Amino acid sequence: MNTLLTSDRLVSDSRGYKLIHISDPHLSRQYYREHIKAFKILLETALKAGADHILITGDIISTADPDDFYLAREIFARFGLLDSRKLTVVPGNHDIFGGPHRAVDVLSFPKYIRNVDYEKHLKLFCDSFAETFEGVKTLVKDSLFPFIKQAGPFSILGLNSISRWSLWNNPLGSNGSLSVEQVVSLKSLIESNVLVEENLLVAMHHHFHDLNDEATQNKLWKRIESKTMRMKKRKSIIKLFNKFNVSYVLHGHVHMNEFYEKKNIKFMNGAGAVCDDPIPYLKYNVIECENGKTYAHIEQLNIPYQTSALKKPLNLRYREASFVHSDSLFV
Repeated sequence: MNTLLTSDRLVSDSRGYKLIHISDPHLSRQYYREHIKAFKILLETALKAGADHILITGDIISTADPDDFYLAREIFARFGLLDSRKLTVVPGNHDIFGGPHRAVDVLSFPKYIRNVDYEKHLKLFCDSFAETFEGVKTLVKDSLFPFIKQAGPFSILGLNSISRWSLWNNPLGSNGSLSVEQVVSLKSLIESNVLVEENLLVAMHHHFHDLNDEATQNKLWKRIESKTMRMKKRKSIIKLFNKFNVSYVLHGHVHMNEFYEKKNIKFMNGAGAVCDDPIPYLKYNVIECENGKTYAHIEQLNIPYQTSALKKPLNLRYREASFVHSDSLFV
């Protein structure tokens, strides 16, 4: 394996606790069978590398179809991961709404999505991975989100950033927001002064950087993203995270693995794990904690995406330096 974006890796035999972050595997028997193989390779490699906990930030499947949820359950069961102590998941927009997978679907999907039963599909997601929610602390009555879970030295705050369909605000189901109920519950938690103890990680699907900056050079993609893939009220949510002393927000949605920082909060995108990242190799994010120190890096496998043969030579450029955070994540 190659390690990208690393600095001062742990070399002690006493490795501490290792959390692996993956996003957007987009499993589908009908459309993306190659993702199934890639995802299995990724999980097997992560577990052999000593993963104590795996966190997946949405778009586990690509279709919102019950058969593909069953497929995902089969894979998790095969690796012994249907256990709240070993796996944490939050939904992505494809888990709730599905998406257009063929050129012809682009025209029909806007009409189809109007009739998607949001509550039914969210319940299907939660029921499909029910074992992973056992023992979590919920903050809103009759809702799993937000939840708080302990994973070794880390406290995980799980959020649902999938917005309901709206003709004007979310016509394709891919924009993100936090519901009023989630925001109110988080503010109440802050006001109560009963905060998560330490090493707080936020798990959600949507990204926080503006793709009108240097994140992509594709002008058409920038225009599409600005209208259909936005996380709403990002500034106010980041202020909320700062009140919790959040250091890492783990997410997906934009298909690349990268680290970036906003307002002293570090963001880790894991959505290039099995597809579409400019560096077309399987990869996952790692957060390790040992002796009060937390280290984060991207682990790249020497295994290309499970797709047709690449026609162009690879340009393996490093995008940023990794974050090495030596103090406790939570003050």
